[in-house]
Amino acid sequence: MAKTSDSSTSEGVNFANDVQHAENGDSSAFERTRSRGSIMLSPELFEKLYLNPKPQVAGNLRSIIGNPTPIAITGFVMALTPLSFSLMGWRGAGNNGIAHIGAYIFFGGILLLVGGLLECIIGNTFSSVVFMSFACFYLTLATTLQPFYNAYAAYSPNPDDPTAGLTSEGFNASFGFFIVCFNLLCFFYLICSFRTNFVLVYILFTVVIGVGLINAAYWYLAMQETVLAGKFQIGGGAVLFAACLGGWYLLFSLLLESVDFPLRLPVGDLSSHVPGLSQLQKKSD
Repeated sequence: MAKTSDSSTSEGVNFANDVQHAENGDSSAFERTRSRGSIMLSPELFEKLYLNPKPQVAGNLRSIIGNPTPIAITGFVMALTPLSFSLMGWRGAGNNGIAHIGAYIFFGGILLLVGGLLECIIGNTFSSVVFMSFACFYLTLATTLQPFYNAYAAYSPNPDDPTAGLTSEGFNASFGFFIVCFNLLCFFYLICSFRTNFVLVYILFTVVIGVGLINAAYWYLAMQETVLAGKFQIGGGAVLFAACLGGWYLLFSLLLESVDFPLRLPVGDLSSHVPGLSQLQKKSD
């Protein structure tokens, strides 16, 4: 019986040491700790996997639920990439990407909603809010483009010709305000992302610029400045395509981590360079 007790005590000491090494960024310690049924992630590794500063939450849901972040990023790139192609008019694409309504609903809507809900369940507030708001944006866009909802035709001067509303001043001016509000959200996300990693900062920065250009295109269309609006639309599509490249890189990095691939893609951790308020308060004390 004494031998069993000594073995148990020794294992407890080893576990405590592994936890300490894991918090210090020792990846081998992380693997040993995970094998014992717990997951102890350093703040740097945590934000890379979840795009969220490490929160203090109770329970061990992260050891039960898989990482939902790649799910949401998949939805993001699979919806935004074809949209950016349509905005740039590649190979004759256009008409606001109406051909991609299915991608906006199922990839941009459903995958981002699922990812956001799972992030919320495991306590990652920031990534949950970002993913779910992007999901609602894509669902809103799909609904607006869907003729069944009569968004274009309601502004058409000729109810018998719904396509007449495509260049209606009223519709473009009104929808532009929705784009402004969404861009304001993205700007908030951009500021908060400086506590995560460089790749996410790059993605959100390009999204803010790209969405701003798209908003200008809608408002110039409302003023019948079609040539200038077309230039803003192409520019916005190009910048959003640049955001997609960052999204594909981030997705590939997360997938490599998920299968413990021997190759690692850096994302530029910023959590150690931009300390949190609680960390600054501890230092001052």
